[in-house]
Amino acid sequence: MASTNEIGLATERVRCSTEIDLNDLHCSTICENILWKPVSCQQCETHFCQMCISKWIEKNPNQCPLRCNSFIQRPCSKFIARQLAKLQVACIYQSNGCNEIVPYDSLEKHELTCHYRYVKCNGCLSEMLQKDLIEHQSQCTSVVITCEDCKMNYKPNDINTQHSDRFCLKEQLRQLKRESQIEIQQLREQLQQTQNEQTTALVLRGIISNDDTLQRQHFPSTAEIDLLHRNRIVPGKDSETIVINKLFCAECHNVMWRPICCRNCGNIFCKRCRPQVGFFNKITTFFGGQRPRHGRNNCEIFEEGPIPDDIVTGLARLQIRCAYAPNGCRETVFYYDLEEHEMQCEFELIPCQICELPLSGRLPTTEHTLRSCFEEMYQKNPAGIQQQFMALLDSIEKVQTDNRVLKASMDSMRTQMNHLKETCEKKATRDDK
Repeated sequence: MASTNEIGLATERVRCSTEIDLNDLHCSTICENILWKPVSCQQCETHFCQMCISKWIEKNPNQCPLRCNSFIQRPCSKFIARQLAKLQVACIYQSNGCNEIVPYDSLEKHELTCHYRYVKCNGCLSEMLQKDLIEHQSQCTSVVITCEDCKMNYKPNDINTQHSDRFCLKEQLRQLKRESQIEIQQLREQLQQTQNEQTTALVLRGIISNDDTLQRQHFPSTAEIDLLHRNRIVPGKDSETIVINKLFCAECHNVMWRPICCRNCGNIFCKRCRPQVGFFNKITTFFGGQRPRHGRNNCEIFEEGPIPDDIVTGLARLQIRCAYAPNGCRETVFYYDLEEHEMQCEFELIPCQICELPLSGRLPTTEHTLRSCFEEMYQKNPAGIQQQFMALLDSIEKVQTDNRVLKASMDSMRTQMNHLKETCEKKATRDDK
């Protein structure tokens, strides 16, 4: 059934005393109903419903229904507004069972929330009264409910997507962990980018030189960690047009590295983010466990497919900073040339802090023992052997101190993990009861 806004206010719906003359409140010459959201003509001061005069003007531009020279709209008079405000009107859904008598000014708000208006179920699309919708949706097998806490969509009577409190908590924890990891990664990227920008500015101003600016550290190559952070993309004319969400992994939200595509859902992942499909997952599903999902669409079945051509082309045009940029490498390399460049980059070599012998962390690694370090120092400066030996001892003590700090940190983390495990076991026991 249409609302008053759509069909107007019929005279028979008015419930008021005889002191109000309804003839003064009719829409003149058009719908003859009680004025609804009235406006008036500036010349003849005749009042019309706003919907009626709008339709009239569409067919008769700039012409008043009473044949004035021109129609200039203005608000209705205060007298008409006061008279309309005195009216008591029956709800338009009276035929559906609503017995409310509403003041004229509150009629529109009431009809928008009236329990006797017809609405559709968002599951089966059946039409029913608003007051019956909640009870219907609790039994409807087609309605999809979104959990306010974990934001997961599920059907109440679907056995495969039962939504328990325990599952909801696990899903919230998983989402919180993922959001926290993304925020931490973004903060790290911002910090790293700020440090690089500050270093570049100092080099350009001549305050520091390239050789003395950075103390080299060991960084794994992109191939070693199978991860290409999005902050390593070099902004440019090409990058600004192609670096969009479709080039980012659906799981870690970084640039796809050695991408793998799911044939069923179309999501593309890094090699390290590839959904795990193994014997254990099949056994878990066989005994009633929930099938692991992946991607933005919660796809259940992962089947590897070919990478789309536009993704291959987009990645080929990306320019990436070398993984050893923090050590001073200023090269920008195209995506598919990155791995070869990093295998040969000289900035991967880190000079020993004692003997200054360049050392590589690439496989196979060559062990740099204290004996080889001492021999290198002896060959360079035999006369200063005592001073170099003391520097060597200082280095050993620093390493031992770092080991003690690391051991203390590991003990603290182990204690926290045990406490978290106990909390989860208590929660699981309480839910089972």
